[in-house]
Amino acid sequence: MDFTRLKNNIKRIINCFKDVKYVCNENAPMLGREQYAALNIGAINSEQNGYYCNCMETEPDKVDVGGRLRDYYGIVDTETAFETLSWLFNRGHNVYFEAIRPIISNSSQEFNVDVLLEEEKDRSLMSYVSNIKESLEVVVDEHVITGASEFKTLSAKAWDLGRLVMIARCCCDLGYISEEQAWQFIMTSYECAREIYHNWGEFAKGYIIGRCMWGGNDGSLYGIISIAQGLLNDENSPWVRCPLH
Repeated sequence: MDFTRLKNNIKRIINCFKDVKYVCNENAPMLGREQYAALNIGAINSEQNGYYCNCMETEPDKVDVGGRLRDYYGIVDTETAFETLSWLFNRGHNVYFEAIRPIISNSSQEFNVDVLLEEEKDRSLMSYVSNIKESLEVVVDEHVITGASEFKTLSAKAWDLGRLVMIARCCCDLGYISEEQAWQFIMTSYECAREIYHNWGEFAKGYIIGRCMWGGNDGSLYGIISIAQGLLNDENSPWVRCPLH
């Protein structure tokens, strides 16, 4: 890991536990209710990174924004921006969750590979299963879910949608996509989230489980859960101020 990525990782961990929450850009134009709610599909990511919660702009330090896009998502230009954003919406990590669902919910000993494209079947599905299993005790203890049986009906699409909104904003910041294009991605993510989840609580659950599948029980999982709990309960949080439905 290079120094820049290490610095960004440390910054994200600090942001997970910081006292200042829901940073607003005081100079930003007022958003309508739906735009504000749509922007905060990415609220967990915004809080992790210390981004604004009330405008398209993420933060003033565009070098930092560009470094994160490059290091974490391989986005360096318009082409790679559209590739990543389209993948997150149309496929994303949720397809792998659907593939491993039978095993992690203890309903079968076989993967559901029918949901995967041919090129997706090369992915190590067992690593995702292992990540879920090593995170299960944490998410149960933290009252995210009650047990593995919830995997039978839970959708992890929130993990893809939250990142999609954050990445669209970052790409707009750097001029890889226009603001109009960014809003199209964000509003489409909002509509998708509303179709899948009845409220922010369900959305948060899907996001956390998707994150568990992707990263396992690493050093930032507790921080992410804490951010989600704050968004659900703090009276000034974007989620409390603007319900999903």
